[in-house]
Amino acid sequence: MSITAKELAKILNLSAASVSVALNNKPGVSAITKKRILEAAHKYGYDFSTITKEGKLTGTIYYIRYINYHSPQEAPFFSYLASSLDKIITSKGYKYIGLKIYGDEDFDKNLEKIKFSDCAGILLLGTDITKDKLKRFLSLDFPLVLMDTWFTSPPVNCVKVNNIQGAYLATEYLIKKYKCQPGYLQSSLRLQNYEERFTGYCQALEKYRMSMRNSDINVILPNMYGAQADMNEIMQHKKQFARSYIADTDAQAVGAMMAFQTKGYKIPDDIAFIGFDNSFYSENAHPNLTTIEAYPSCMAATALNRLLSIISERNDIPIKIEISTSLIERGSA
Repeated sequence: MSITAKELAKILNLSAASVSVALNNKPGVSAITKKRILEAAHKYGYDFSTITKEGKLTGTIYYIRYINYHSPQEAPFFSYLASSLDKIITSKGYKYIGLKIYGDEDFDKNLEKIKFSDCAGILLLGTDITKDKLKRFLSLDFPLVLMDTWFTSPPVNCVKVNNIQGAYLATEYLIKKYKCQPGYLQSSLRLQNYEERFTGYCQALEKYRMSMRNSDINVILPNMYGAQADMNEIMQHKKQFARSYIADTDAQAVGAMMAFQTKGYKIPDDIAFIGFDNSFYSENAHPNLTTIEAYPSCMAATALNRLLSIISERNDIPIKIEISTSLIERGSA
């Protein structure tokens, strides 16, 4: 009696989708995994005559947001990204599942669920994912594209914002407009994206021969009301501030603006601000916030196209793609 594909998957501790892909000679699993599946199929007497020659590769694209306990939960960028993916994945003929994984909470259970599903590929939003957690996702052996961050090791396909370029554009704009050195509103939560933005700020200062020692850097929370509270506290014991500031996030910039406005400062006549992400915070602020556009819909489409390319071609050479940014001029600067 021949073995079924489902029984074969159980023996090999693989998903039924992976076994089906290998048996139908379709892209979607590594060469090593495919070889293992075919060898086992012959060993256990799988009936290859049941395979259809015109089988179509389908399955589910998982969009997974890995959330560390200290992640900036309210960041609108994440919502824009998710809504963009929701629209375009189903148009490609795949089913779509969005999943949030919080730290270690049910981490193994979720990975096990994905492993034995009909997963065709994974889009992983890992803004503050650790290297160890990324390795766990990669061990599932599904095509995967990491979004909004990157690693030199392990090698992985990734699509991210060019944070350095964005912060450089903002800093250069402030230097040219106000003819003096801008300050920086730095998030108390340190993520790789924020570190890159600060690097862009430093590079612009260096280009215009300004010293970091003269920078007015204020560390505040990355959310609006936290930033406002922190800035209010800073102003209780500090009287001198920079003429303009770039912030790690729009929410920070707006929160700081609100704090200064309660002290009688006029924006941008007395002090100017630039945020980052072009979120709803920037459009609803008074005055509207000058900001850096990060193009989440472009990131979503680019990441999905890269994933579909990996699924169809099984190109195992990792590629890092960076989405350029642009400056949106509004009333705050």
